Amino acid sequence: RMRVGIIHVGAPAGGMNATTRAAVAYCLSRGHTPVALHNGFPGLCRHHDDEPVGSVREVQWLDAENWASKGGSEIGTNRGLPSEDIEKTAWCFEHYRIDALFLVGGFEAFKSLSELRKARRDFDAFKIPMVILPATVSNNVPGTEYSIGSDTCLNALIDYCDAIKQSASASRRRVFVVETQGGASGYVATIAGLSIGALAVYIPEEGISLKMLAADIEHLKRSFAKDKGQTRAGKIILRNEKASKTYTTEIIANMIREESGGRFESRFAVPGHVQQGGTPSPMDRVRAVRFGVKSLQHLETYVGKSKDEIAADPMSASVIGIRGAK
Repeated sequence: RMRVGIIHVGAPAGGMNATTRAAVAYCLSRGHTPVALHNGFPGLCRHHDDEPVGSVREVQWLDAENWASKGGSEIGTNRGLPSEDIEKTAWCFEHYRIDALFLVGGFEAFKSLSELRKARRDFDAFKIPMVILPATVSNNVPGTEYSIGSDTCLNALIDYCDAIKQSASASRRRVFVVETQGGASGYVATIAGLSIGALAVYIPEEGISLKMLAADIEHLKRSFAKDKGQTRAGKIILRNEKASKTYTTEIIANMIREESGGRFESRFAVPGHVQQGGTPSPMDRVRAVRFGVKSLQHLETYVGKSKDEIAADPMSASVIGIRGAK
């Protein structure tokens, strides 16, 4: 029987709670003890011995039972990495007898796992099986094509853009420049752009150049010159928040307004954290549960192995994910 540490790292994403609930249910049914490490690694290091309640708590079924449909993260999450205080992290793992670690989070969780694995040379406490379940709206975790939370984010973003488009089509001849999240990955902007029929999508992989902007503004002028009736409805341009430091969403909207010669107008909109969505989408919840159980089954394969055997196995620090259809 193991004491399984469950920790959330990075920004909140839809499905984190569903996956934690599934993990807790699986642990309890198999006789393991699920231990929630609240508020990420900084929470673990700073508040593990707080009175009356510390940040390291065993999870009972009644605590987690109603988490299935909750968005965000019930046990708290932040972007802090273990390297901020690796000695304290190791001490906590030893002190609370953590036998396996289940990380849920985005790119920061991936970095944390990498740091813990490298720290095995100096600390025996990290010679335990660790698995990360990718959960981030950005879908930018190496080793997988799908991160939990990205589907919820796309649903929220598409609803938002449809509402904006409606407002634009009522007033006719308006362009909206919408800023999307997604970190340094253009996934969210690209897929949302295809889904809502955006006129252009600016992503960090390609960056933004004056030439591109000029070409897109020319295209706008042409399409507004020929429009009749309903085709005059609003047009949308999507821009990932990190696509360019210079060409901000507002500046692009102003350039379009300036170049339009009064034929059409432009506005900018920033949905911000609306994109994290309310209730996680069905796809995120189904995959959260499926991945959560599979991750714990993987951790269970290390029961009874010595610390050095675990450290020697490259699969003892791994990412669960989807490649193609597997």
